[in-house]
Amino acid sequence: MSYWRPHTSPIRFLFAILPLLCIGGAIWLWGLLSARSAQNRFDTAVFLLGLTFFLLLALAGLFVYMAWCQSSMSYRTSATQLIIRCGGVRHIVPLDAVKAVYGHGDLAGDKAVTVRQAGLAGLVPLPGYYVGSGESPQIGRVAMVSTRPTSRQVFVVTPRVTFGLSPQDPAGFLRHLQKKDDLDELDMLDEPDAPDTPARVTVVHTELSGPSGCASALWADLPARTLLLVGLGLNALLFLYLSFVYADLPQLLPLHWNAQAQVDRIGDPTELLRLPVFALGVWWINAVVGWLALRRERAATLFLLAGAVAAQIVFAAGALSIVGRAI
Repeated sequence: MSYWRPHTSPIRFLFAILPLLCIGGAIWLWGLLSARSAQNRFDTAVFLLGLTFFLLLALAGLFVYMAWCQSSMSYRTSATQLIIRCGGVRHIVPLDAVKAVYGHGDLAGDKAVTVRQAGLAGLVPLPGYYVGSGESPQIGRVAMVSTRPTSRQVFVVTPRVTFGLSPQDPAGFLRHLQKKDDLDELDMLDEPDAPDTPARVTVVHTELSGPSGCASALWADLPARTLLLVGLGLNALLFLYLSFVYADLPQLLPLHWNAQAQVDRIGDPTELLRLPVFALGVWWINAVVGWLALRRERAATLFLLAGAVAAQIVFAAGALSIVGRAI
């Protein structure tokens, strides 16, 4: 088996620094939040500080994952297949499935290969990390697993997808694959047709492991992903609404009414904040249980996530009712 290292990016250490910067910023924000919480205050500034705190923690986790992907990126070739690894994702490409290989500057037909990156990577590319999907008018859908931009990549074309790679020795990598193609052509010329000979496996497939395989099924399911994000967004909107009206609430707030519409519970306005917190807990529990149930029963997952969205609406209605009667 031949091992091909990706081209080394001069700023590869950036992905080790970015998580530390995010964690440092989160620690600083936590100090500000603690100081404002000691004053028993909840306003828009507290909401924005809390939101930024959680976003920084999420970004730190994302950058750690990207650093792992970049450091583990590799290309291996054997007598029968090309293995492309990036983090917990492995693309298994049978060499018999390779239709063509293009180096940077090569022509596909009569035009040079161009690729337009999709998603956030196309809008905000990160130098040294070109992992994602793209579209090319010459070679179709492209899956990039590279440390170099598309203009410097090597493209391995298969029937369904093209892989954009960045081996450290692109010329040697191309010669290796082209030599395999030449040997296959000689074998086809030398060997007579044998109808009883089993066909070679030419299906490209992907294997997931570790963090890459944990939540991929849930995130790849469009209805489940939509319900997940809608529930979280509604919870954030409830927190935002309460941050606007909290300063105008009276010190003693009616929190519950009996069947005769008489107030039977009065409390501090801080108790109102329990509603979005409880709603967030419901969302979290339903998301975890739904993720665990997805492999066995997708309908149960969708039901749980829809229930989490309904819980956000119910808690928001309760909060709006209390605030509407108090102001």
